[in-house]
Amino acid sequence: MRSFRPEGPTGVRYDGYWRTTALAVAGVLLGAPVAAQPVTLQLVTPPLEPLPSPAPAPVASEPGPIAPGDHSSLALDGFPMAGWHNGLFFLRDRNDHFRLYVQARMNVDAYTYFGPGVAPSSLKPTIVLRRIRPELGGELFKHWNWMLAGDFGTTALDNPKGANELAASSAGVAPTATSGKFAPVQAPAVKAGPTDVWVNFHANDVFNLMIGQYNGPFTMENRTSEKYGNFMERSIVSRDLGIPANKEIGLMAWGELESRHLGYQIGAFLGDGQNRPNVDAGLDGIGRVFVHPFASLPGQLKDLQVGGSFRYGRRDPSSVAYDVAGMTTQGNFQFWGPTYAGDKGLTHVIPAGGQLGAGAELRVPVDRFDLQSEIVYVNNGTREAVDGFQTTNAERFGALSGYSYYVQLAVWAMGKRNINGLPGYEIPPTLDFSRTDPDDPPHALQILVKWEQLAVKYAGASRSGTPGVKKLDGDIKANVFSLGANYWFTKHLRLSVNYVVDMFPGAKAVKPAIAGDAKQDAKQRAIGPAQTLNPGQDDHAHDGAGVLHELLFRTAVGF
Repeated sequence: MRSFRPEGPTGVRYDGYWRTTALAVAGVLLGAPVAAQPVTLQLVTPPLEPLPSPAPAPVASEPGPIAPGDHSSLALDGFPMAGWHNGLFFLRDRNDHFRLYVQARMNVDAYTYFGPGVAPSSLKPTIVLRRIRPELGGELFKHWNWMLAGDFGTTALDNPKGANELAASSAGVAPTATSGKFAPVQAPAVKAGPTDVWVNFHANDVFNLMIGQYNGPFTMENRTSEKYGNFMERSIVSRDLGIPANKEIGLMAWGELESRHLGYQIGAFLGDGQNRPNVDAGLDGIGRVFVHPFASLPGQLKDLQVGGSFRYGRRDPSSVAYDVAGMTTQGNFQFWGPTYAGDKGLTHVIPAGGQLGAGAELRVPVDRFDLQSEIVYVNNGTREAVDGFQTTNAERFGALSGYSYYVQLAVWAMGKRNINGLPGYEIPPTLDFSRTDPDDPPHALQILVKWEQLAVKYAGASRSGTPGVKKLDGDIKANVFSLGANYWFTKHLRLSVNYVVDMFPGAKAVKPAIAGDAKQDAKQRAIGPAQTLNPGQDDHAHDGAGVLHELLFRTAVGF
């Protein structure tokens, strides 16, 4: 231990003083006289000590392992245990065995319509909460991914026309013409439900196995998340014809070669659509295969993509009783529905027998342009049943068959090309600390133009039975021209505007009692807004009954 020897400000050391004082104190304590000692002052100059050398400047290096006892906010790999990175809010344990991702998507849409018959119809300008979807996901032990997501539901009206009856009369009272009790009119309707619920085993990039509910692997568009699609809604190819349910429940193997020359998504699914358990004993085989023939070349042609989709399954007529999906425009106007006023009353079109679909896809990127196209053909068996007897009777057996295609051109007018990623991929999110976040948030302006065509025929008794006098048989034809613009501020915030012209060539300008009534021309079963009007509502609108204009806006947040 160092001795405490006080020094004056000039370095004077008081050695004599302390020595004399010590002797005097000792003499007092021992009772012995002590001779006075002269006090001498000695000027001492302290030796100069060398200045300490400066500490070396820190050298930047990659984060390394930290001591097990260190309770900092870093994991053992030296990276943060929580934060934001590569588009993910994440939380993980120190050993990186468990990762939690907090995600969400939100779409606020504004719709307005114009054209013949729109003003007096039910189509009114509105703002819609199109999607309100919190999402949780994560990773377990490096090889397992999971996701749990659900929609709060879209903005809608319950009992819009006041016709939904709650009870024919009070309990124990015989019904009369005036004893009916009806549901509240135009009440807000929000129905929550799960959307994406799955677990994925990741062996490597070439082989993954996913089970649960997710976007079915049919068409490139359907395997592109709504967060990162081009137009506000998917095209008729997938939305109305190829896979109207969008999501399926099943087991899928998927992956892509490291060289990116070949990718695949193939599985077995219930085939009955979102949130519907299997109602018969059958499964659907659904799959998609695509190639990048120039993946080894430099430049944008490495992303040129060619692929195909297929699906096949059967619906047991004795078990399946739900309706075939209706067909809608991008602004959610239904131009063909699966019910009509038949000879015996309201009649339903129901899936029955074989369900066959096949599709092809092409994407060609050149400079700041993307050319994209898909075509789908379906031949789906059907049956018809009167309302209330769907599970017990079948009037006849037929088919819904035909094709649809689209051709789309995208121009990246400014900013980062492909800011929203490549289409056809819906890969589980994962942290990658080798990729750094950009210093400046990227943005982009994307301009779009698209042409779509639908050519389908419904024949209600083509397989067996006799067509009724009132029938839904006929062509379902639609031509759609769309313009769009997306401003992306990062891939997480998007402002969109879409202008859509829906054309139903040959639509007869006579209002049917119910969509598909015999009054409608069998050469064109797709209807425009003018055909939904009551006689005398707007008679001059019938001159252009086959055209509908839609102007749509979206503010979207997704991460």
